Amino acid sequence: MKKIVFILLLLPMLSIAQNRQGGGGGRMQKIHSAKIGMITERLNLTPEQAPQFWAVYNEYENKKIELKKNIRRTMEDAVSLAATDDKILAAQKQVITLRRKELDLEEEYMNKILRTITPRQFSELKRTEANFNKMLLEKLNEKADN
Repeated sequence: MKKIVFILLLLPMLSIAQNRQGGGGGRMQKIHSAKIGMITERLNLTPEQAPQFWAVYNEYENKKIELKKNIRRTMEDAVSLAATDDKILAAQKQVITLRRKELDLEEEYMNKILRTITPRQFSELKRTEANFNKMLLEKLNEKADN
């Protein structure tokens, strides 16, 4: 019952977060807060685990976001019709390199996170992140259809 109430509270927050008239920064903050709430609720972190987990997780998230921005920028270069063939090829190779870095980052932080939570909690973290992203995409698709 607690989880159902949480999800019912989460959905309006995601809807508000999708409101394009509220500005990008606030929208992203609301999405981030909803994600933190969902992770907190699902992992059942102990008071000892929580500070260490969130410090490592936030560091990981920031690095992952920056890497994804680089991948997106490089991919834009890789598909540019104005670029030369050599530049397009170089950009494609750079995307592959960045994706490898993304996997390395994930492995590095999996090890760091597992120093703060149990493997079972880590598994729940991954499941919760996937569920949150799926729910967010569904809300975005709903907004796009309306």
